[in-house]
Amino acid sequence: MPIPFILGGIAAVAAGYGVKKGLDAKEDMEEAQELAEYAQDLAKEAEQRIEKARKNTSKAIEDLGRTKVAILSSSMKQFVQNFSRIKNVNFKDSVGMEELKDFAPGSVDFSNLEQASFKAADLASGGLGGIAAGSLMALGTYGAVGTAALGATTATAGTAIAGLSGAAATNATLAWLGGGALSAGGFGMAGGMMVLGGLVAGPALAIGGAFMASKAKEALYEAEENYDKARAFDEQSKNIASSLNAIKKRAGQIESVLNKLDDYFRKSNDTMKSVIAKSGTNWNRYSAEDKKAVGVCAQLAKTIKIILDTSLLSENGKLSPDADKAVALGNNKLAEIK
Repeated sequence: MPIPFILGGIAAVAAGYGVKKGLDAKEDMEEAQELAEYAQDLAKEAEQRIEKARKNTSKAIEDLGRTKVAILSSSMKQFVQNFSRIKNVNFKDSVGMEELKDFAPGSVDFSNLEQASFKAADLASGGLGGIAAGSLMALGTYGAVGTAALGATTATAGTAIAGLSGAAATNATLAWLGGGALSAGGFGMAGGMMVLGGLVAGPALAIGGAFMASKAKEALYEAEENYDKARAFDEQSKNIASSLNAIKKRAGQIESVLNKLDDYFRKSNDTMKSVIAKSGTNWNRYSAEDKKAVGVCAQLAKTIKIILDTSLLSENGKLSPDADKAVALGNNKLAEIK
């Protein structure tokens, strides 16, 4: 075969090969772009899922904090003021009131409750709507009696409430839920996500600019990697949202049981006030019926105190098992009353 024809055939094959490579590169680039768009959409949905759950959970915790302040500053303060007037209180010989044997004016439990009620009243003096969201978050998350949440000056409650400070600032989940960074240590904003879902931040998904044909395969590999990251992020976002929804649900349950108990507590406070008006302030002169009325009110106060004092989140930022016990305690007391 003449040389020119051979060279021409080689050139044709080379040209065909070049065209095929070009088409392959075009397909790779199109697939890479398509994967990149899928990944970006998936990641966006995951981020929106997390943010929606975060906002809903934050609101539920703030609502719980607001309810705690409302109860402490009103019905609990009324109880403290009236109960402290009664002299010689002694529940030790009262049938069915064994849990109150150490609960009397001057006891540690009562003193903590007294301090908390007056500090809550100070906090609510400008109206419940004026309390900072960070303060409500801390109150909703931590015990509100004898703890840092209300800013008591005793050894057991050393930090004034100021946003996410003190004990609250060491909890990555709470800092993240509150929309602020940690003031000391921890993982800051990403820490809450890491605690709840095992990740620190979302994947970088952008495939930038136009690639040369020779880079098409590389672009496809990168797009596939990012798509895998986006899928993992999507699964993790579901775990995070599930954890947040569990916290939101428990906060709502605690708030609900507190409100129900408070309805009975207010009525019981009125009854105790009537006992004092009728029979005076000396426990030893009370009839059995009077003592029972005061005891019922004190039992409600102690049950509410325990629930108010229960932390919603544990130190590691996850839902505390004690929160479930608090709900059960409240429901048992409601069933007993009914």
